[in-house]
Amino acid sequence: MDIKPFLHQHYLLCDEHENQEACCDKCNEKIDGWAFTCESCKFWLHESCASQLLPQSILHPLHSQHCLYLSCNHDYFACDKCFTLARGWTYKCKVCDFAIDLICASSSTTNDQTSMEGSQRSNQSSRKIKHFSHSHVLTPFYYRKAGKDHCSCLWCEKLLSGLSYGCLSDRCRNREVFFHESCLTNMPIAISQQHFHLSHLLRLYLTQREEEHKCNGCKEQCLILEGRYSCQNCEFNLHVCCATFQPSLKYELHNHDLTYFRIKGYKGNLRCKICHEKIPHEDGSNEGVFYACVQCDFYLHLHCLVPFKTKHEYHRHELILTNSVIEDYSDEYYCDICEEERKPRHHVYYCNKCSFVTHIECALNKLVDAKLDHMKLMKRKETNLKNLKIDHFDHEHSLTFYEVIEQNERLLCKACCLKISGQAYACKLCEYYLHKTCTQLSQKLLHPLHPSHALHLVSIRSIFQLRFLCQKCRGCYYDGFAYKCYLCDFVLDVKCATDQEMSENESEMIEETKRQSKLCLFNQKHKLSFINYAPRRKKFRFSQCCEKDLVGPSYRCSDCGYNIHEFCLGFLPEMQLKFHPQHPVHLLYNVRKPCRVCGYSLHATIGYSCGQCDLYLHAVCAKYSAKEQVTKFEVHNHGLSYYRGIIPYSLQNICGECMKRISYTPFYFCPECSDFKLHFKCARIPHSIKSKYHIHPFVLMNNFVEDDSGQYYCDICEEERAPLDHVYYCKQCQGLFVAHIECVLDSVSPPLLFSGGRNYANNTRGVLK
Repeated sequence: MDIKPFLHQHYLLCDEHENQEACCDKCNEKIDGWAFTCESCKFWLHESCASQLLPQSILHPLHSQHCLYLSCNHDYFACDKCFTLARGWTYKCKVCDFAIDLICASSSTTNDQTSMEGSQRSNQSSRKIKHFSHSHVLTPFYYRKAGKDHCSCLWCEKLLSGLSYGCLSDRCRNREVFFHESCLTNMPIAISQQHFHLSHLLRLYLTQREEEHKCNGCKEQCLILEGRYSCQNCEFNLHVCCATFQPSLKYELHNHDLTYFRIKGYKGNLRCKICHEKIPHEDGSNEGVFYACVQCDFYLHLHCLVPFKTKHEYHRHELILTNSVIEDYSDEYYCDICEEERKPRHHVYYCNKCSFVTHIECALNKLVDAKLDHMKLMKRKETNLKNLKIDHFDHEHSLTFYEVIEQNERLLCKACCLKISGQAYACKLCEYYLHKTCTQLSQKLLHPLHPSHALHLVSIRSIFQLRFLCQKCRGCYYDGFAYKCYLCDFVLDVKCATDQEMSENESEMIEETKRQSKLCLFNQKHKLSFINYAPRRKKFRFSQCCEKDLVGPSYRCSDCGYNIHEFCLGFLPEMQLKFHPQHPVHLLYNVRKPCRVCGYSLHATIGYSCGQCDLYLHAVCAKYSAKEQVTKFEVHNHGLSYYRGIIPYSLQNICGECMKRISYTPFYFCPECSDFKLHFKCARIPHSIKSKYHIHPFVLMNNFVEDDSGQYYCDICEEERAPLDHVYYCKQCQGLFVAHIECVLDSVSPPLLFSGGRNYANNTRGVLK
């Protein structure tokens, strides 16, 4: 257990090798299969030999609560200590989702470093994102080569570097779904003049569960909950990553240029037009490499179309078709004929003697006239301008320009939600209107409230969310456009994002935005989203903590599914109850157990529990139960606590005085017995009473709110009071003296003992001196 895992002084790559000439440095046998290798000193080690040199379990200071066990992981994973991409033998916790690579497992860590790394891990894990480019969650990591080949970004097809995101799910183990952070933030929500579909704008849609779509490029199925670029008029669809491909190679037996496709984990069902075999070949390979004409559904194997060897006038040696050539680990690679940039993972023609590298189309003298294509596109754009029609990403039909729109209260701009007047674009068939200025909104912008990433223009009717929560004005919007950061879920509505006048307290707002980033009450990996709910006619939202309507500053945990007011965050994670002194009760969420006070289930609500004693309480019920003040009644042995929660109709809640059901009304209850309750009106609390703490008599009030501060206190015990609870207040002092009922009754000398109703039947005002 105390032995530190160690294999080699340098970082080792893990991958599968076939019939290598190198031998294992431990057993001296040839390498064939999964093995570790050091690129610096040509060190080799069988995977099985490596396991014999490593301890089977360790204790690590970053995860001291559980033992870490040696585990083999051929798939990529992100180390929970250094956050870099790793592969091969790992030390993993069988209880928690915690895994570290061999280097981090062998490193020594101080206590200060451990706490700092633990905080970093919490921040890093909370940055997992759901992005429209892929159907699964994407995990952030710092890229480091972990196998014999470099990984590349699916969007730009360049090699990964720096902070990147990837799908590390078992379901995508053969696909290598990785993206640069910058590529995720810059993906458009609409593409005009796409090479495979020049006639219409392609808009971004999210494939729903009941839909079935195939990509017109690679012919693979569009996955559920994954984005696709689509023209619904033509039923034309492209995977997000297939939309970046473009035609490059001319073929003498076909009218159109052909496009190079290289897809990991390809599952299409295509056949080559030359050899009529499947793509990919049935040789165990899971990678599809082929040329295609998307317009004609014309597909050819790479090796059926392109010769293995060729000659070119720009080079004296023979050029060999090569899988890919990466001369060095840089960001840019170029073709030695056209001197344009090339994709490092694409097949190329290569001269082993001179390191001469060229595009396939350049070596075969089949260059595309890019200038001619550009002139065609410009001509098409000029035609559209003459017709005064535009295509917009948010609407499937073309929008027509109108100089003057008639004033109409019902006509609102779909972008800013303001009334339409003056110049605008419209689809009158669908009653879709946009101000001219709103059609000219920038597709992305940088804002001082979120300087780390660009914000992209999105619509409520698009795939991203059901509402917009503006981080500047804190408004909750159910319609219109907004600017959103794909990585951080930071959103500004168009009015706030395009406001040119910076407010005087802009810096204060930036600090406020940072302050309001809070973590979930029940899982520190989840983040709470701040929402400023506007009042609505239909009150269908409520806080799972206090069970009152959600209006004003609130928070939501999308992962757990609960909403709470901002003031509900003050509920303690642990509470000591007077009637249950044996153990403290702890905060929990969503359990199907009955509450001790009201008898209703804690399902989909926040509450407290003592697991040892099978005690469960709603958060509101626990708050009332924790009060020190109780009122004594002759009808019961214990003191009763006041309660003003929302208890629906139930056969279990019966008043011990009138024997009628208690529902939606204040009452007194016994925390110790849990089955004795008393209507507030049956308790016959005196309407007016004199206390030693004030010169004037008190009057019983249904509730009293003196101001909008949100904090209200009892003027006798100086403890906080609920603004909607019954109170005693001084009418002559105009509410400057307000107190709990229990505090006033306790201050009466001699102390009052209430009979519960029958003895006060003839004295409804109950004036005592």
